[in-house]
Formats: sequence, C-alpha cells, structure tokens
Amino acid sequence: MKLSLLLFAFIMLFTNSKCFSDNQPYTIELEQISIPQAPSIHSFAFAQSGGKWLFIGGRTNGLHGFNALTSFPKQFSNIYIYVVDPASELTYSRSIFTDLPFAFADQLRSANMEYYQDGNKLFFIGGYGYDSTSNGLITFPQLKVIDVQETINAVMNGMSVAPYIRQYTNTNIQVCGGELHKLGDFFYLAGGHKFTGTYRINVNNQVYTNQIKKFRINDDGVNVSISDYTAFTDTAEYHRRDMNLVPSVKPDGVTQFLTLYGGVFKTSADLPYLNPIYIEENSITVDYSFEQKMTQYTTAHLNAFNSVTGNMHTTFFGGTSLYSANDTNGALEYDPLVPFINDITTLTKKSDGTSNEIVSPTKMPALLGTNAKFIFNTSVPHFDNEVIKLDQITQRTFAGYIFGGIKAELPNNGASTPSSYILKVFITPDFPLPVELSSFTSRISGRNLKLSWSTSSEVNNAGFYVERKIISDVNSDWENMKFIEGNGNSSSSNDYSYTENNMNAGRYSYRLKQTDFNGNFEYFILNGDVVIAYPENYSLMQNYPNPFNPSTIIDFDIPSSGYAQLKIYNVNGKETAVLVNEFKPAGYYSVEFNGGEFPSGVYYYKLEINGFTQVKKMLLVK
Repeated sequence: MKLSLLLFAFIMLFTNSKCFSDNQPYTIELEQISIPQAPSIHSFAFAQSGGKWLFIGGRTNGLHGFNALTSFPKQFSNIYIYVVDPASELTYSRSIFTDLPFAFADQLRSANMEYYQDGNKLFFIGGYGYDSTSNGLITFPQLKVIDVQETINAVMNGMSVAPYIRQYTNTNIQVCGGELHKLGDFFYLAGGHKFTGTYRINVNNQVYTNQIKKFRINDDGVNVSISDYTAFTDTAEYHRRDMNLVPSVKPDGVTQFLTLYGGVFKTSADLPYLNPIYIEENSITVDYSFEQKMTQYTTAHLNAFNSVTGNMHTTFFGGTSLYSANDTNGALEYDPLVPFINDITTLTKKSDGTSNEIVSPTKMPALLGTNAKFIFNTSVPHFDNEVIKLDQITQRTFAGYIFGGIKAELPNNGASTPSSYILKVFITPDFPLPVELSSFTSRISGRNLKLSWSTSSEVNNAGFYVERKIISDVNSDWENMKFIEGNGNSSSSNDYSYTENNMNAGRYSYRLKQTDFNGNFEYFILNGDVVIAYPENYSLMQNYPNPFNPSTIIDFDIPSSGYAQLKIYNVNGKETAVLVNEFKPAGYYSVEFNGGEFPSGVYYYKLEINGFTQVKKMLLVK
C-alpha cells in the first residue's frame, strides 16, 4: 500500500522565533513505499551502483539502548552486508563473519562511522562498536576501501566479499560521529570524537577531535594509504559531532565547496551549534551572521542549486532540533533537550551571501529522519557532487528516497526503534513565471465591462484564463470565463482585453490565471471589485428577435425585490404560458420563450411585480 503525503502548500520563513512567508524554491511530495525484507537500521554506511543499494554496519535498536551498565549493546550491531534492489523489491544479505576474520570484520558492524562513495569505491572510516580482540567497545582506527559493484554482486550471488575490501590503520582517523566528504583531490573529515571507554550516561568518556582533517586517500586496488595529511584545530567551533556536511555550489554555478550545518555539543552547554562552517579548498570560514534554528543533528538531506538565482538549497527531513514549529500557528518553540521533530525545512544560502530557513507546516509522517539517508536518484540532472541542477528541472521530478534512521515515539525521553519507513521524494521547482504584467484595469459602461491588461515582456506564455467570482453571492466560486491566447516569447509590450456585456447587478472580482506551455501558472488579481448597479426603474423590454421562430428573449428590470409574474397571452387574451412565477431579487433578467408548439400569430407578454404592470406585443412567424 502506498501513502501519498503532499508537502507543498504554504511555507514559512523564520528569523529568531517568528515565522514569515517567503517563496519556497521547490515543492516536496513524499510517497511511502514498502520493500519486503529491507533492513530496519540506522547509523550505517551506504553506497549504490547499478540501481542497487549497499548497506554496511549500523544498529538495529533505537537511540542507544542505555541501561545502568551498558550502551550500544553488541547484539544490536548489524552484522550483515545488505543489498536492496528497489526495482525488483528484493533484498539480499551476507554476514560479515562468513568471509572475514573477526579482527578485520568487527569494524564493519560499527555505527556512526564516516563514509563517502567516490565512483566505485566506498571509503569507510572509524566507527564505534564491539571489538572482539579487546572484548569491548572501541572507536576503530581503520580505513576500509570497499569495491561497491563487486561487493553487491558477491552478496547477490552468495560469494565471498573478502577480495573486495582493503584496510589501512592510522590513529589520525580513529573517529566516529564525524562526517567525511571529498572536495577536489582531498578528503575532509569534519568533527567527530573518540570514545575512551563504554558510553555511559553522565560519564564523559569521549574526546572530541576539535578538528577538520584534510588528506588524500591512495588506493591501487591492493594497498591503501593516506598522504598529505593536515589537521585544522578550533576547540570552540570544531568541537562538533553528529552534524550534516553537505555538498554545495557557489553562485558562479561552477565552484564547489562544503557546508557544515549543526552538530553537537557546545563546550559550555549541551546545546547544538547554530553557525554554519564553509569549507573551501583553501579556506575554512565560520558564518557568524546566520544561526540555524532547525535540525542540527545528522539527518536525511537533499541538496539543490539554482543557476538562475545563484541560490544553494539544502532540505532537511525531520531529525532532532533545538526548535520545532508549532502545529497550530507555525511559531518556533525552543527546547534545550533537542527533541526529535517531524518538520521539513529548507536552508538557503543566497547569492548575496545571506541565508534563510524555510519551514513547511506539512510534516514527516512520524518523528523520523535522524541518522537516516537520502538516497539520490542519479538520473536527475546534477553536479558530480550530487547537488541537483534545479534550473534544469521543469516538472514534478523523482529526486530520491529517504531510508532508515531512527523512529521516535515521543520528542523527548520516549522509546525509539530503527525506522522501517521508505519514502520516495518528489520535487517540483517553484520558479517565478516570466511574464511581467505592466497594467490590469477595468472599465464599466452601464451593464457592460471591459478588462484590459498589458505585458512588458513574455517568456513561454501560453495565455490567460479570465476568471470571475461573484462577491455578492456567498456560494460563488471562481469561474473560468474565457481563455485569451498569449504571445509565447516577446520582449516588447503586448495588450490584451476581455469584454462582458449585459451583466446582472452585483459585485464581482476578476483575476487572470497566466499559464505557460509547461502547465505552470500564476495569478494576477484585479485591484478593486467590479460593481454593476441595480436598475433604477421597473422596465419590460421588447423581445428579440421579433418577429421570431421558434424562440425569443424577453428582458426585464426590477429595482426592488418582489413576487414576479411573466405570462404569455394569445390575441384573444387567453393565457398560454407562464415564464416566471416566483420571488425575484432586484436585478436584470432575461427569459427565453419557445413558441415551437404554438401557431403563428400575435402574442402578448405581461410583467407584474410590486404593483407594476406592463404589456408588450410580439409576432411568431412560422
């Protein structure tokens, strides 16, 4: 069964603790799917090849599994290498101990490792988990290089994975809870920490690196090493773990860099970091001009760049956060416990160097996202760092999946489990439509209306739907009156008009629904209402056409509401038809008389209302 969750609607831009409206860069739609036998895990390493997913390590319990003596219980370590084929919905697995000795395999069942896929290689660094040699929990000082496609094939075919995994040991990479990414020829290992013993509540047995490490990884398929190692230290700003290190593109649409968002915990308090860090090939900069309110912990995230605006966007799906958006009014609510949330937020670094943060009032289907993975759809137009080229998307597009992570039952202090949710993510760009309206006016002459509007330029303009709503009728909704074709692409001004005659009395609102050839649209609303005045006098008009065959129209005006009768008589004064016999509000009316069943001749029609009586003659000719 599939559950469709539309996540676009209205959005809010917030600064400090208030929310303000702003344009979203794209709308988001989530669709829950099911893949039988897919693992429920979190804090794992991931790679993909040939449309198939590879999962290594991670945990199969909830947040930590604390009790009085233990945490990270080894029985909840994932000891399988999983391969999931979303196309066939088949899942394959192989125990890491089937092919590898314990001392080598143990790292592959760790959690919170740093990993990065570069082509067909998955680089797997550190991690925290059970070590058979010491019979305890350690932070591993190894780097493993895994051949992705070969490992996937081995697992699917029940063969050994040992030939496709290589290892290198170096205490400089004895880290867990950090993030690994590549920029140019160098890898960057940001933040993280090393456990000096078993994780305990209220016992400080972890040492933060306070560093961003930069190095090359050398691998010839047999031997692995690290070279050109440099470590940048900042005990205040780099004292972070469990953050999001995301690929980014500069406004020039060419230069790539990394952005480090969030992370925990500050040296002075158990609170997350709010200032982003920008990592470039020759510099590292902390942005003190912006504070990130939402989702400071590792979570599934999508990245997109718009070359038209020069804006870089990162969308965070749920996770844990210092703030959450109130379900009723959208206001931000502060919680120093950094609870699990179900908010979806998009953080934008604009071309002018400023940043903003947008929160959707539509939520994730549960308290999800923490330590989950966004699995990128590689068929979407993108840079080589998997940043989506947003300006090359013109319609609803499947962007990828959200897989795994932690599912919490309560924001704070509640039970948690590995998430079994698999969500497909669709995005639809929300570019402003390139039609500039220079004027939109109305002119009333009696009961006749003329709308006029002009454009100063047009791009891809299919045309305008003229829509009307009767304000004086509480049951009225917008009604399409006519479609006026546009001029497609035009750099000069163009004039358009729409007329409506013999309108009934009342108050009307008009708008233009401008539509492009891709089906995108936007509205232009007429400033002010159109008011058609009520008639000043009772009046019965001459029918038209006259003579007629077989039908004719009879118009009449009534300035005051009342019980109206409009009847037809033959030349002998005998009543032959009743056209109106009911209460009528003040206004202008038209009634059709069909004389198909009547013989040719002279007929009379009479209007009676509120003491007013008037008779006119008409001629039916067959």
